[in-house]
Amino acid sequence: MALDDVVILLARQRSGTNPLRDVLQSHSDIFCTPEVFHERPSPDAYLEVETNFWNFLENHPRGTVRRSQSLEAQGEIFGDYMRFLRGFTHKQLMVVDVKYNSTHHLDGPWRGVTEQPSMFVFMKRSNVRLLNLTRRNYLRYYLSWYKALATRVWTERAEPGTGHRDQSVHLDPGRVLWGLEFCRSEDEAVARSLSHQPRYKRIEYDQLFPVLGARPSEEVLGSIADWLGVPPTFGHSEPRYRKQAVLGLRETIENYEEIAAALRGTPFEYCLDDEAMYRDASRSR
Repeated sequence: MALDDVVILLARQRSGTNPLRDVLQSHSDIFCTPEVFHERPSPDAYLEVETNFWNFLENHPRGTVRRSQSLEAQGEIFGDYMRFLRGFTHKQLMVVDVKYNSTHHLDGPWRGVTEQPSMFVFMKRSNVRLLNLTRRNYLRYYLSWYKALATRVWTERAEPGTGHRDQSVHLDPGRVLWGLEFCRSEDEAVARSLSHQPRYKRIEYDQLFPVLGARPSEEVLGSIADWLGVPPTFGHSEPRYRKQAVLGLRETIENYEEIAAALRGTPFEYCLDDEAMYRDASRSR
């Protein structure tokens, strides 16, 4: 089941997949799907309904017995689904957006608590490329997730003349520590399962987006193009998605000193050193 022309963009939510896909899609050799495992795909979003996994599964011969299927049957569904998505484009490469918390959807009836998701097994067997976008500052991820959950606004297009609506929030130290530890365990599990694969590439959010509100790093985009075997000729690299968070950590966390005290002396103390884009923005103000 070789899928040499498929690239899985694997990431946690709030890690910059939308602006990255937006730039990759502008390349003449690269087609990008939206996030394909949405439970309620939006008819207003580009191809979100048409490429949705659950809609595909409803029409699949084995789709009516989702959880009781064997590993072999689930593997066949994975391959069939990738080939189904491939029918949406004639471009050389297809990038499929898969989030960490969607990788269990192809598990069979039996899997150990700490065992890798079956989807990881299928990815490795099928020889897909794995582009792993990580965000090492887990506190920044937690803030982004927390605000999006509160406002129910997950993405915003960059429209001329529109301003930012960022605001400060009050965080619970215990919940923050739990969330950061959860992120670390997820990243470790992904790296343990996939990072040794020859067709695996990891890129870091802080390096991809070094300047607040600016285009992604040309150097990182160039390294992705080189890894994919295509020229670094993207149709555009200006961000068409607006950065929702613009405040530094001290400004955006109302009880910053309390959170900082909770993180000091833990493996997450480094998160108090904000991402480069926010550090540079603070110095320029």
